[in-house]
Amino acid sequence: MKSKQWIRKHKWVWISALILLLAALLFIPIYEAYQSISDPLAERQSNLREEALQLEKKEPFSVLLLGVDDDGEVRRNAGTIMVLTVNPAVQSIKLLHIPRETRVDIPGQDQPDKLNHAYKTGGVELMMETVEEFVDVPIDYFVKINMEGVEDVVDAMGGITVENEKAFSYEGYHFRKGRISLDGKQALAYIRMRQLNENGEEERHERQQKVIEEVIRKGADLQSLTHYDKIATALMNNVKTNFTIKEMFQIKKHYQAALQHLDSINMQGSAKKINGVYYDVIDDSEIKKISKILQKHLDY
Repeated sequence: MKSKQWIRKHKWVWISALILLLAALLFIPIYEAYQSISDPLAERQSNLREEALQLEKKEPFSVLLLGVDDDGEVRRNAGTIMVLTVNPAVQSIKLLHIPRETRVDIPGQDQPDKLNHAYKTGGVELMMETVEEFVDVPIDYFVKINMEGVEDVVDAMGGITVENEKAFSYEGYHFRKGRISLDGKQALAYIRMRQLNENGEEERHERQQKVIEEVIRKGADLQSLTHYDKIATALMNNVKTNFTIKEMFQIKKHYQAALQHLDSINMQGSAKKINGVYYDVIDDSEIKKISKILQKHLDY
């Protein structure tokens, strides 16, 4: 578990993505909004649930949260993978961060592989199946955010400001250390850079989180925004989910209090080289411990 400061900083990264989806529905015609963000997996029901989930009865539910770097129709690996569980009875949510290179069994594959490869291989559906088996809890919904769409979102908001930890240059831009302002193209270059050192990939995803946090922070301050239509359009072009319109409004109506209290969980593993490939390996005892936490939170 992390400190309250860490939780307060990170809870808006993905929780507010759901809230912004609801906000988007208020800015443009509902049918158009739903057509833009809906996914064919909307009718999916977890194999681990004997009965269909009923949000109108305020039942706990789970969401797979993905940050991806898709390029048009080309699927790439998922860079950010989280599982969120919501329990309105205890008015809390739990947010599990799963290392993207965790060694897991992927359905349909003979050998274990990195978790993020499941998305490239079989898209969201295979990711949901893989994560579901890994943590042993039903995965009811997903929200996928395409990081390539950051440029449109940032420009629609009039730019953002972030705290940069290390100075570097990339794609013709120089990013000095400290508080810096970014337009859309700069923000995209900022999160693309990964070749600073041996920890370049990890630092890249940290920068992704910073940009998303600032987008969410600015997006949550509706009074400071003037181009609602542009922001909503940018979000819809870069977000996919299997929440239906009805379910979105049910969450807004029945689960609002739970969104204010978040416990963040990180899986503790170790880097190991297996057959020439480095993985994040999570001990079975750690997986079982976290599974029990999530199962209890879901009343499962």
